[in-house]
Amino acid sequence: MYTIGSWSANVDDDQGCRWVIEPGGASFVSDGLGRKTHTVDRPFGSGAYRSRSYPDARAGTLQGWCDAGTREARVAARDRLFGIFPEGGQALLVVDDGISPRQITVELDAAVPRCAIRQDGRGFAWQLPLYAADGRLLSTTERSASATLATGSTDGLDWANGGLDWTSGGLDWGTSGANNVMVLANGGTAPTWPLLTITTPSSLQNPAWTDPVTGAVLGYTGTIVAGQTLRIDCSPFSTSPVTLDGIDRTGALGSAKFITLPPGSSRAFQFTGLGAGTTVATWRDASN
Repeated sequence: MYTIGSWSANVDDDQGCRWVIEPGGASFVSDGLGRKTHTVDRPFGSGAYRSRSYPDARAGTLQGWCDAGTREARVAARDRLFGIFPEGGQALLVVDDGISPRQITVELDAAVPRCAIRQDGRGFAWQLPLYAADGRLLSTTERSASATLATGSTDGLDWANGGLDWTSGGLDWGTSGANNVMVLANGGTAPTWPLLTITTPSSLQNPAWTDPVTGAVLGYTGTIVAGQTLRIDCSPFSTSPVTLDGIDRTGALGSAKFITLPPGSSRAFQFTGLGAGTTVATWRDASN
């Protein structure tokens, strides 16, 4: 089933109209992404020089037919199709194959929806040209991981009762009040990027996330106080990667090594900063 807002295909809608994707009519999502290659011909040798290639955007057409039953229902069905994108914005296309539902953010391509009315007037063939700047298909299930820092940790020896207690055969260091490492895994076949949400019960200065394997650091320069929320969107498609209570603070990044989760792998990140705080990472597995 293909769903955009209140409209769905490969299903009978609430008005009794049957919307069907014809064979081959869903190549927009079933085909893989193209690649953008960057090459320059070698002027005095065979072949060409190249740099890294990247996945292209996704563009194509959903197409099929609608059996409305009556002429009046056909007119209303056509209006519903043309009303999917009323103001030229984006919408979420959800593809549910009954096994692994996926979603992609789409908009109407330069062309408008097309309809070819049947001779009996009770149905029509339709085409819905779509474009997705981010061509990845994302899982409809959101994944998450978290890490904490605590200034009130019980780490350390307790001297409060007049001295160390050696009578039990050892020293009690207490239970750590912090768990500052989080593990993020991407089970898809394309890279994906997490959204980090940071809060504090008191105050947190200069939060940072470090990949111990590569040494890459994503660091924010500034202070967050209780009641404030810092969000860092690692996606390259984000127009405001860093916001503090909705205000753009991208310029406050001291180190901008945004977190990328390669396909089929996991990464551990160490959360550091001065003070107490919690960071929650959310992301979706992605495929091309």
